[in-house]
Order: sequence, then structure tokens, then C-alpha cells
Amino acid sequence: MPQLSLDCLTLTDTSPPEVIRSAAAAGFDLVSLWVQPPPMYPAAQTTADHIGECTALLADTGVKLWSLEVFDLVSEQALESYRPALELGARLGGKAALTYQLTNPDHGHAADLLAAFAEIAGEYGLAVNFEPVAMGKAATLSQARDLVRASGADVGIMFDAWHLVRSGCGIDEIRAIEPELIRYVQINDGLASIPEDQMIPESIGERLYPGEGEFPLVEFLRALPRDVPWGIETPSLRRTQAGMRAGEQARAAMAALQALIDTL
Repeated sequence: MPQLSLDCLTLTDTSPPEVIRSAAAAGFDLVSLWVQPPPMYPAAQTTADHIGECTALLADTGVKLWSLEVFDLVSEQALESYRPALELGARLGGKAALTYQLTNPDHGHAADLLAAFAEIAGEYGLAVNFEPVAMGKAATLSQARDLVRASGADVGIMFDAWHLVRSGCGIDEIRAIEPELIRYVQINDGLASIPEDQMIPESIGERLYPGEGEFPLVEFLRALPRDVPWGIETPSLRRTQAGMRAGEQARAAMAALQALIDTL
């Protein structure tokens, strides 16, 4: 079975050290961290001030940092501005920088930027994964594959169940992608459909834990590679607002994830 990651958006407005502590206590192997501003939630931003504490926690707990979030393919100038965040993430032992085409409508330009970003990330010893985002300009797995191909770079694809479903796709979209291109899997659940105006609030604040919704997660996971990390990305502001601490949320997320894996 794959290594399991607690992806930082799951814990919403939680500091990087607390993300690591919570992941370790819940039994996760890996974490992701926000290294490139702005984060979805202010406390989640990893800065130079966190390096000492995070380095010690990673060493003491055995949890590893995998994915560094998140870099938009906007412009050549933006790519150069990402260097401090990439260097910080590499110092903490990060393995892969996550990028997407959120705002740039020019697919040819985005492909060139992806190639350049992969080269820059490689200078810091980092791989690159591209995430199709339902609200972005490259929204589906097939669009992500086409962009990676056009870039000519050795870039993987991050699969996220939420973005797959909310982009109107399903299992056939997964089966159409070469398995070796999918190098990270993010798991979450939700209703089969929601009004369009609820997509962003759901995406950043109220995804469901596995087993709470209607996504065909077992079918999805049986079609996905198991030699790559599987992360859980399930932000739950209602849990936070009900007084559930980060560590409790991490344990609940792990229990839901483990129950799903047990069905496989």
C-alpha cells in the first residue's frame, strides 16, 4: 500500500509545526506544507521562522515532507519569484513542488512555463506535479496530460477526487491516462453534484471525509497507482468551528482514510 499523507489544507488555519505534530500523532507517513504565499489560510504559511522547529519535528517524528504547495503558472517573472519558496521547501526535505494553471488562459504559454518551472525546481532537487483544478484553465486529467506532453518536461500529474468529480469527469477519465503519469493521489468525498456557486467554498472549506459522501472512491482508487503517495485533503471548517482541534481532525481523517483502504 502507498505511503499516506496528511495534506495541510485538511487542517485549514493550522501552523506548519502543528500540521507535522498532528500527522505524526495520527499515524501519517507524510505531510504537505504551504510554502508559496498566499496560503488558503494565514496560519498555514511556512516561513523561514518555521525552519528550525519543523526540521526538528520531522527528524523526531519520522514524518516526511512530500508536496510543496502551490505554484501558479502565471509568467516568467512569477517563476523566478518562486525560488525562495522552493529553496525553503527543499531545505525541509520536500520532494515535489505542486503547480497548476489556475489563471493563465494561454495553454501554449502555460506549457512553456511548466517546462521552465520543472527546470527551476530541479535546481533544488525537486520533482514537479501538475494538478488539474476544476475552477482553473486546465481542469481535467486529459487537459493536464496534454499540457505535460506539450511542455516536454518530466512532470507528473496529481489526481484529486474532488477536482475530477467537480470538473464533470469520472472513472473513464482516469482510465484514459497513462498510469505512470499519475504521481500523487488526493482523496476526499462529496455529494455527487452541487450548485456551481458552492464549488469554491466547498473546495477550500468543506470537503467530506471518505465515506461521508457519494464519490465512487473505491472504483477510483482501484484504477489508480499504489506506488505513489496517497494524501487526504478534506478541509472541514464545521469541525473547527465546533471546537475540534487539529490533532483530533487528523485522527478522524486517518480513520476515514484507513476504512476506505480496508475495502480495497
